[in-house]
Amino acid sequence: MSATTTAAYNEAADIGECKDGINSKRTLVAVERRNAVTLHFIRHAQATHNAAAEKVGRAAYYDWAHLDARLTDLGREQAQGLGATLGTTIDEIQLMVVSPMSRALETASIAFEQVPSHIPWVALECARERAGNHPCDKRRTRTELKEHFPHIDWSLIESDSDALWDTLGEDRETDGMMVARAHDLFEWIRARPETNIAIVTHSAYLSVLFNKAVRCGEGLQTWFNNAEMRSTLMQL
Repeated sequence: MSATTTAAYNEAADIGECKDGINSKRTLVAVERRNAVTLHFIRHAQATHNAAAEKVGRAAYYDWAHLDARLTDLGREQAQGLGATLGTTIDEIQLMVVSPMSRALETASIAFEQVPSHIPWVALECARERAGNHPCDKRRTRTELKEHFPHIDWSLIESDSDALWDTLGEDRETDGMMVARAHDLFEWIRARPETNIAIVTHSAYLSVLFNKAVRCGEGLQTWFNNAEMRSTLMQL
């Protein structure tokens, strides 16, 4: 599933602003300001903790069996389904940004398998899910992840272990901490030369981003489904 909107990033306020709601067509609305970039936001496909939560509720999030949760068989099918809907978008993408969580890495690697080989893939901590307390949101070591996903650039992941998750202990990241990470993401993108970027991330992160870090309509504020993509033209 995908949709397209326009948005504006206000440097002075360090916040984005969406001009209209989600459109059913994939055409992008022209904007007046310079430095406009097309951002495709994707939530990962179904992972084991999602499937378990449907049966046992939130207790699944505290189960160490779902440490850095991987995709289920259904999740892999969802990722393949997303890839089948991308059409010409796959040829327009200039940069792949991926959360360092396994479920996002797997989703991106499956759905965007046909992205041209010269396109860079970068793992960013600032695009990860809310950290702390839930084992499903604790990533594996950078060494392990690099071995399983060698096509991704891991140079910006500073610590081998999940230092952020470990530091929080039994606490969870606050919305304010996640808003700060969303702003870090926008600032990093603004410094990049690419103007068409896919960002594979998570539901809570996307909810905070579009409800508290970016001003926008309800079309972007609603919860993302697994393997859902929404595209926006953002002015940076």
